[in-house]
Amino acid sequence: MFKKCLLLAILFLMAGRGLAQEEKYISLYLQNFTRYIELPEEKRTEDFVIEVLGHVSVYEKLKERFDGKKIYNQPVIIRNYINAEEMGEPHIMFVGHWQSNQMPEVMKNLEGSPTLIVTEKEGMINEGAAINFVIREGKIKYEFKKAHVRERGCVLIRGYGNWGLLLNDLAEKQGTVFRN
Repeated sequence: MFKKCLLLAILFLMAGRGLAQEEKYISLYLQNFTRYIELPEEKRTEDFVIEVLGHVSVYEKLKERFDGKKIYNQPVIIRNYINAEEMGEPHIMFVGHWQSNQMPEVMKNLEGSPTLIVTEKEGMINEGAAINFVIREGKIKYEFKKAHVRERGCVLIRGYGNWGLLLNDLAEKQGTVFRN
């Protein structure tokens, strides 16, 4: 009985570490995306705002990662919401998996706003996300749709193609790129 409990405890701890790694990599990717997406000049005043809808652990990792840092010479502010009605018009909007049902409201609230929308649920790239994290072969990868970046009023800076390995040439032709 003791061995079973010990084994379950070890498996539980390992699973928790895996989830913590996911948030770590998502926050790292988001930081890297800021280097290759240029926002319009009017969005380069005051603070650089990243809002997270629902995913508290990603919010916490982003707070750690961006503490005291600047993007485009703007102090970074990280905000977390549970409801899309509360959100503002951030530079980057991250919609957590469990809040993806609010994506239509997110899109409506951000209509006309140059905001990079990032999600983490299968199929969200077709719902308007510019970048969508997915798990493939046990690894965090992301889908990237150039048209959605441009539609949001953002500009891709040269070098974005080096984000990761191209996994699907057909998807590239259709405007969706899978990267790891």
